[in-house]
Amino acid sequence: MSKAYQALRARARRMLLQDWAEEDPTPPYYHYPPSLDPHPFVGLGKFVAGRIHQIRAAKSYLAAHPSWSDENPNLTCPRCKIEPETFQHAILSCPARARDRDLLLKDVSSLGQDDNIWTEPHLIPALGEAITTTKTGFPPAMIPERFFPPSP
Repeated sequence: MSKAYQALRARARRMLLQDWAEEDPTPPYYHYPPSLDPHPFVGLGKFVAGRIHQIRAAKSYLAAHPSWSDENPNLTCPRCKIEPETFQHAILSCPARARDRDLLLKDVSSLGQDDNIWTEPHLIPALGEAITTTKTGFPPAMIPERFFPPSP
């Protein structure tokens, strides 16, 4: 490709992203910038990629994600009953998921937009496997009872 074409293409991409950010900005709860390139997690398969996207957008089945159908939700993690079930808690700190986390995500310490989990090729499939194994962010009807401890 010629340098003129590459420069024009780069300028068009910058203008498109700038227009996108100004005309249709991301909601305050979504901490990931718009991109014209597909994220590597979309290659994991439709179901797992959907779970990751929903969790990142705070629109999943995690207890701490807002629901339009429940005005007074219980935000506490249904597995450990200790903290709110946020993305960070579910993936990195829930004691009930510790065994799977230690096996699959031992190199992950944070889930921020610039952290290595989103850029290291071996961590994306590991995140997908962790989500699938622990049923994190799955609809409640799809989660076996063995994942939830008995209520006191």
